Amino acid sequence: MSLFDYIQDISFAIAREKSNKLKQLLTINPPNGAGPKRARFPEPSDIDLYPVAEKFQPVVRCYLTAMRSIYINSDINASFFNVNDLVVALNRAAESQSNWVCAALINCSDELISLYQVRAKSKTGKEKDNANASASANGKSTKNSAKEASTESLELIAATINKSFKICLTDKTLDFSRSKKASIHFFLAALIKIYFKLNKLELAKSMEKALMGTGLALPTIVNSPLEYRKHIVTYLYFSSLLSLDESDFAFAETKLLTAMQFLSCYKNQARVAAQSEKILLLLVPLKMYNSRTSLPESTWTSFEILDLVYRQNLFKAISTGNLRQFDACIRRFQKIFLKRHIYLLTIQLKHLCYLRLIQRTVKLFAELNTSTPHIVPLSAVQLAIEFSTNNSDSIDGSLKVPESLASQNYSVTTEEVECILANLIQKKWIKGYISHSNRCIVLSKTEAFPAVQ
Repeated sequence: MSLFDYIQDISFAIAREKSNKLKQLLTINPPNGAGPKRARFPEPSDIDLYPVAEKFQPVVRCYLTAMRSIYINSDINASFFNVNDLVVALNRAAESQSNWVCAALINCSDELISLYQVRAKSKTGKEKDNANASASANGKSTKNSAKEASTESLELIAATINKSFKICLTDKTLDFSRSKKASIHFFLAALIKIYFKLNKLELAKSMEKALMGTGLALPTIVNSPLEYRKHIVTYLYFSSLLSLDESDFAFAETKLLTAMQFLSCYKNQARVAAQSEKILLLLVPLKMYNSRTSLPESTWTSFEILDLVYRQNLFKAISTGNLRQFDACIRRFQKIFLKRHIYLLTIQLKHLCYLRLIQRTVKLFAELNTSTPHIVPLSAVQLAIEFSTNNSDSIDGSLKVPESLASQNYSVTTEEVECILANLIQKKWIKGYISHSNRCIVLSKTEAFPAVQ
């Protein structure tokens, strides 16, 4: 293929709005070894580019420059900035086009992010020496200098992709099948991921608020093109992290359930097993907290990590009301919970552990006091919490009674007990009231522990 042939193909793809064709012509990884050939094309003149629509002419120039930096010069730094220039030029061209151009725009943006990742990992010894020298001259540590450079690169990508996002967001096309809004979720997902890395969650939240006004915050399978569904799953996952950060657990669960619906469309579920596992690691504790429901048996057996973290440990502690075991689980899996942004959620699950413990306490007290079983002394709840918090395992598998029970030197005060009960009443998990003067909790005779609405 010659430069003339390439330009003719570009011109044809633009004129006929051939989405996949343009994508193949602008990728930095073209098939059939076309990359080195394109890199050797001469610099096109204005006459060469005459057949190409005017707004796409800078796109062709930027693309060929990027290909030379990749395949001829093998310069990762120049490649990164040249591909960024390519996406910037494609953004300008895309403003006047319908959504047919989005496939190429998404692919180029994705390749820009991939180049950043390769560039971050493949610093040569010479580059490191230059970084050391530069950092020393400026009185900065090498680590800080590298971090600043990485941050600047991420901010550059964010600015470029933010422009793509706004182009899609402000598309006024009424026909949704031709609107660039149909592909908006890729750009928003990429932005949220970058803002998480930059620790700029407020910017990520402002981006999502902009999407809320379009009615696309929860996309539907019917209105989502097949080729964009994987991007929608990515968006829903990272969007749920924002909801978790806001403690909006109900909305986070809704987003993740929607993501699972999209994944269920894949015939080969093994291909999306990794994505399913990441989503379920968030979804399982959300379902437990929001509706006290769990997963079917088949799901537990399919994902061993879920079974280990939740069913065998955390949920087992909750189901028995064992506070000591619950706290041990939180410590054991703390890194997983922090990495997945669900640490605060798992801490909230302790309320369920308290609830189960109090249910068992009330049931036991009712067997001992049949006349007024709905009036439970705070001391009984205090005793239960003390035992559950400070018990230990014996050789035969039973629980050892803590020494604090014999000495009555409790680590849990009655004020703390009242606080725990008040929280559960406020959540409407317990129906009743606390009588501070009589040091007891008076439960509803008909429904002391309401079902989840």
